[in-house]
Amino acid sequence: MHTIPLYQDINAAHAATGYAGRTDLPDFHVFTLESTYPHTRQVMPPHRLDWYQVVLLEHSADATLRINAETVPELSNSISFASPAHVLAWVRGEQQRGYILYFKAAFLPQIEIETVFPYFRLDAVNWLQIISVEMAVLRDSFAHVLTYFKRDQPYRIQILQALLTALLYDLLRLYDAGQDRLRGQSAGQVLAIRFQQLVNQHFLTHRTVESYAEWLHISPDHLSATIKGMTGKTASSLIAERTALEARRLLALTDLKINEIATYLGYQEPTHFGRFFRRQVGVTPLEWRANQNQSPGNGSPFPGGGLAP
Repeated sequence: MHTIPLYQDINAAHAATGYAGRTDLPDFHVFTLESTYPHTRQVMPPHRLDWYQVVLLEHSADATLRINAETVPELSNSISFASPAHVLAWVRGEQQRGYILYFKAAFLPQIEIETVFPYFRLDAVNWLQIISVEMAVLRDSFAHVLTYFKRDQPYRIQILQALLTALLYDLLRLYDAGQDRLRGQSAGQVLAIRFQQLVNQHFLTHRTVESYAEWLHISPDHLSATIKGMTGKTASSLIAERTALEARRLLALTDLKINEIATYLGYQEPTHFGRFFRRQVGVTPLEWRANQNQSPGNGSPFPGGGLAP
């Protein structure tokens, strides 16, 4: 059975991508995109990393990055985040510039990473578009971290820990600015966004509108009416759509059997999952997987040419 590989050693991940660089610190590495050329592979299929990743990108119009089957819409002048729970896949561009930073939770033992820095969470938007002024500041910050990473000097690790913490908080400032823009929206818009975040986080175990209404401290009727007014879709249909998206992701990214996918998604009987999938997608899971395998676009990092939304 094919599963999505999980890399637990940073240098082993470098070997898998073809990157010649290595780190002498088991829990930390920072390097430039430029240093990965020309030997790094062009396409990296779905995988997970047992650490946190921060990527600052410039000149990336010809590249592709997918985080949990969602394509980052604009890579040039962006920063993206991933945790050990995220599934990543990418196609390298020819002119990319920027920095990649890896760190394990053990490198910052005093900080609960995903509590303090929400941009690493699965239920958050895991990328930010960066304006030119901020890009210059971030570029300098990453370069500063890289300088100390390359130095062999006393207190090197402590300095890197301090610099990384400062960088993560600076990125939190940018993230919070985006959240402040959300606060200027209507109560209905904010409720719709919060509902969709909760669905992303809990759809595997909670499929009823009542569950989400209880979390949001409102009645199911009020939640349903608000979601319908904000999105044009019912709350129950959005829960079903998220479940179907995960099913399509697993069908495209893995060779898991249909009954294994059904069990993962919480269906006791594969036939129940099959009926659900057909209602949502229009074909059976096997037919959808076969269509993916026959579709054009063999250069995609996803089996069958890509994961259609």
